[in-house]
Amino acid sequence: MKRYLILGGVAAITVAFTHTSCVTLQEEGPKLTLEQRIDSARVWYSVGKDDLLKALDGRASYETAIKELKKAYGYTLAKDTTGTLDTLRKNISLDLAYALLKNGQLDSAEFYYRHVIEIDSTDPRGWQGLGWLYGIVKEDYVKGEEFYKKALELSPDNPDILFGLAKVYEKAGKLDEAEKLYTEALSRKPDNAALNRSYGDFLFDQGKYAEALKYLEKAYELTKKEGMSEEKDKKRMVKLLKTIVDAYLKAKKAGADVDLNRAIPYATELIELADSSEKAKYYVKRGKIYEKVGKKKEAIADYEKALELNPNFKALKVRIAYLYDDIGNTAKAEKLAREVATDKEIDPRYRAPAWALLGDIRQRRAIALYKKKKYEEAVSAFDSAIAAYQQAALLGSGAIKSYAQKQLNRVKQWRKKAWRKWKRID
Repeated sequence: MKRYLILGGVAAITVAFTHTSCVTLQEEGPKLTLEQRIDSARVWYSVGKDDLLKALDGRASYETAIKELKKAYGYTLAKDTTGTLDTLRKNISLDLAYALLKNGQLDSAEFYYRHVIEIDSTDPRGWQGLGWLYGIVKEDYVKGEEFYKKALELSPDNPDILFGLAKVYEKAGKLDEAEKLYTEALSRKPDNAALNRSYGDFLFDQGKYAEALKYLEKAYELTKKEGMSEEKDKKRMVKLLKTIVDAYLKAKKAGADVDLNRAIPYATELIELADSSEKAKYYVKRGKIYEKVGKKKEAIADYEKALELNPNFKALKVRIAYLYDDIGNTAKAEKLAREVATDKEIDPRYRAPAWALLGDIRQRRAIALYKKKKYEEAVSAFDSAIAAYQQAALLGSGAIKSYAQKQLNRVKQWRKKAWRKWKRID
């Protein structure tokens, strides 16, 4: 243990002292055989690793996992000519370092990553951990690059290391180097799901949405072939599907020639896999796709489902109201628009277009009455439309305000004509 104290610094001294105390306590009781130590280390390692995986999605705490992994580590501190305890200690150190890293205990995490290197300098994972710790967490890009390059020398085709180094380059603003690294890695391993996804994410982050889709969709296909065996795999797939759907929507918005119909199956699977608390927002995403491809009834169904799952999505009522108006269901459109327009708890940004829609509906009704020569009723309907447009102009801004003001002028002209016909002036 003394050499660990010298290499690890002040933080290492604290950690190592804890470990030494742990071993001392164990040796005060009956002396353990090598087999007993190995079995005990494996049991506590299994327990600690399980809690570490649970901690990643909030089902356990990192503190619990760290405590259990340290206990496992303590059983490995003994002489073993077979090398079994060294191998166990190395693997435990890797998971312990990661747990400490996730828990914000960076100095302790560094100690264990360096300990992995001491045990086996040919194992790239210690260098890789230091690369992530410095390059991504501490944002020390120079050291991060240095450690990742050492890891890469030991494992040139490792997608995780390539990804990590590319992320360091990306965060450091060396986008050309990052892209070169991704393309180089993909040329060697074109069917690696992790690399395709990482490069797709990189292109997405650069706003190259249409280009990103090629790699994201390939990552999806490769991941499906591999199958999803654990909860964490499902979460990764949900994240990938969300990125694909967003890439389609953003690419289309940017004017790229993409077929949004291709996004519908991804959006459907996203809804199916997502946690119940997340489903509402994904129904909204699929609803947007349906709306953009002209499937308005399907869009309405998705928006209404989202509203059912999350009643706080009140602003969706405006979108639904406009769609009902588009398909000719004026009664439902008017009812929903009125609900939003008169609900003062809703942001004025959404109340304004609701008032504008009410103005449109009332204006059409008034014109229809005018054409039927029901001039008195037409005047009343035009007055109602004017009131709605005035509210839209008052609450709105930008395009909706301009639209409301333009319609106000138009409706006032119609009202004047209807009033003159009603009063038999014309």
